[in-house]
Amino acid sequence: MEARRPVGVYLVFAVVAMVLVGWLIARAVEKQRLIRSLSSNDMQVRVAAARTLLEREQLVDALPAQPVIRRSKTAQALGTIGTDDAIRALGVILNDQEDAPKRWARQALVKIGERSVPVLMTALAAGGGAKDEAVTALKQLGPSVAPRIRFLLTDRGAYGGAAEALSRMGTPGIQALVDGCYAVDKDLRKACLNNLGLRRMRAAVPACLANLKAGDANAPGNAITALGNIGDRSVAPQLVPFLKKDDRLAAVTSLGLLRYAGAVGPILETLTETEKSYRDAAILALHRIGRPAFPALSQELKSPNVLLRRAAASALVRSNAPDLNPVLSAALKDPDPDVRASAARALGSPGNTAAIAPLTAALSDPEWRVVDAAVDGLSSLGVAAVPAVLGIVTDPAADTTARYQVSRALALMGRGALPALVAALSSPQPEIQRWAAISLGEIGDPRAVEPLQALEDRAAGELRWVAQEQLRILAGTTGF
Repeated sequence: MEARRPVGVYLVFAVVAMVLVGWLIARAVEKQRLIRSLSSNDMQVRVAAARTLLEREQLVDALPAQPVIRRSKTAQALGTIGTDDAIRALGVILNDQEDAPKRWARQALVKIGERSVPVLMTALAAGGGAKDEAVTALKQLGPSVAPRIRFLLTDRGAYGGAAEALSRMGTPGIQALVDGCYAVDKDLRKACLNNLGLRRMRAAVPACLANLKAGDANAPGNAITALGNIGDRSVAPQLVPFLKKDDRLAAVTSLGLLRYAGAVGPILETLTETEKSYRDAAILALHRIGRPAFPALSQELKSPNVLLRRAAASALVRSNAPDLNPVLSAALKDPDPDVRASAARALGSPGNTAAIAPLTAALSDPEWRVVDAAVDGLSSLGVAAVPAVLGIVTDPAADTTARYQVSRALALMGRGALPALVAALSSPQPEIQRWAAISLGEIGDPRAVEPLQALEDRAAGELRWVAQEQLRILAGTTGF
């Protein structure tokens, strides 16, 4: 009797183990069924599956291994459920590696409403896509949540995202950022100033001006940048002195954005600076200031300092000012090839046919950079100038290289030049027909095939060969 007792115990243990294993298997099978149900097109099925998995605490751990579409549909279902557990799960999906699940999680949290704010506030510190979606969600929830978010401005891990979110929440958010511009923490001031500047909030101007006088090194630069973005030209005179300080790059950029004519002289005084980033920003600023800068720039084209001549010529590119033709044409003879190249590009503006002669002369420049710039300049004259540009090829002084460069300029005008070039195929001058055909081949528009075939049929000798060659090129590029 005693010997048989352990056997009975073992049998009991075996039965219990089998029941337990069976239960675990059944539970695992049920879990997989529920997970598959998350992909259902039936929202009720998805919601029921998500709710059960939440109750069993199996959802969050299972999500990372699921396909993107399943994670996205799960986020939709959680938005319908709307419980605290669902909100926490949506916070996890908000940090997903893929954009679609994050987007659906954000929409679900917005649907749930202000109860989602704590999760969204946590995401502001996450960075990347999670922060971006949180900012968008908080904006959608509206200004009423701004007072809760403003407290994150004291959190070094989250104030960047908080400042961005507040900048999109109307008056309550803007006021919080303005207050933040006076904070002791320079990084917080930077975040507030940057977001106010990007939103072009004039209410921030006094705070920006206060930061121009701040003691730490970073405050003036951030304030100067914000003022340039805000666009209040009345503050421009206060930025000019910074052209000679450490914040000169921010100052020259903002003065350009403000298009402040009074900055032309002070900017030109700094253009002997050799730092490329500053020079590029200063040239762009002068270009933005535009016509008020033209007299001074024209004068600097004659400067003995090559850096000033280069800067002046570069600032006049895309100036669209035919009245500058004389000084720019003279600059095409400058000993410095950079000056010549910029002058050639500056001469090219729509309709400026008076620039054709100087640009044609520049096609013979020994520097390839100047030749390319002259080609660009001719191409910028616009399709209305096609007949005049084509006329260059009939000039006995133009060699084959110059004529080829003309065809490049015509090709750069693009498909808009097609009608004028097709019309030129009927010119009584074979040289114009030839280079018009070559330009059509370089443009590569299939609409040129029929006119070129007509030219091939009626032409002879070299002109016929040119038409055939362009048709061969078009066959390779358009498959006609």
